[in-house]
Amino acid sequence: MPFMNYLVAPLFAYLVGAIPTAYIVGRTRNIDITRQGSGNVGGTNAMRVLGVGPGIAVVVCDLLKSALPTYLAMRLGGFAPWQVLMIAGATVIGHNWSVYIGFKGGKGIACTIGVSAVLYTPVLLISLGVAACVMFITRYVSLGSLLMTTLIPLLLLLLRYDTEYIIFATLLMVLAFYRHQSNIARLLAGTENKIGKHKT
Repeated sequence: MPFMNYLVAPLFAYLVGAIPTAYIVGRTRNIDITRQGSGNVGGTNAMRVLGVGPGIAVVVCDLLKSALPTYLAMRLGGFAPWQVLMIAGATVIGHNWSVYIGFKGGKGIACTIGVSAVLYTPVLLISLGVAACVMFITRYVSLGSLLMTTLIPLLLLLLRYDTEYIIFATLLMVLAFYRHQSNIARLLAGTENKIGKHKT
């Protein structure tokens, strides 16, 4: 197996995933998003701090920077399934801990959606549908995000996907819960920000 399959490709995927889209967009408006709102370099904080339009642009870019490396890894020869999953995971880790901004980052939800769209599209669509309903009713983005990441490995298990995919989705779920610790605390306390509420 070529050496790049083990190291260079995941490293490249990490560097792509680490591109801090929200930070870059914020800088075009003389705003350091790491010092605004939650300080998170992700779509939700971008929408609150920069506005809906720039926020949507950030989400789309974050989706693509995880989906494209994963898609290319699946289409290029020589990559085993576990290697594709390693490349996909590297993009999420890059987003969450970006080398370009001192290992700060987002919470990985858009990137999780991006890799899931390539790896197991039907499961993602079901999970997204349920999560969207919950977000519409409660107006909590974090609750919907955590529900989505929880449903994905459960559905993969129920639909009898290969074990490596179930393990991979479970690790992404654990990572999402880890990155959402403060959100979980606020949800339990009833102080979590809702959709449409600007965080200062």
